[in-house]
Amino acid sequence: MDNIITGAISVAIFMAFVLGLAGSIQALPFAIIVIIVCAMLCTDYFQSVRESLQSGKEKTPGNTE
Repeated sequence: MDNIITGAISVAIFMAFVLGLAGSIQALPFAIIVIIVCAMLCTDYFQSVRESLQSGKEKTPGNTE
């Protein structure tokens, strides 16, 4: 659970930084790169969270699945 919380905080800080940077630079190619990188970051984070929750579910005692 700690990894989920710290991951969400780090994703939010990173996205705030790069989106602010893209806003201050105002160059279209850089903005496109930032949007693509943020989409990949969010995808990886959500896949990692889902994998973590599924592996945690398998380790719980009394699980009949």
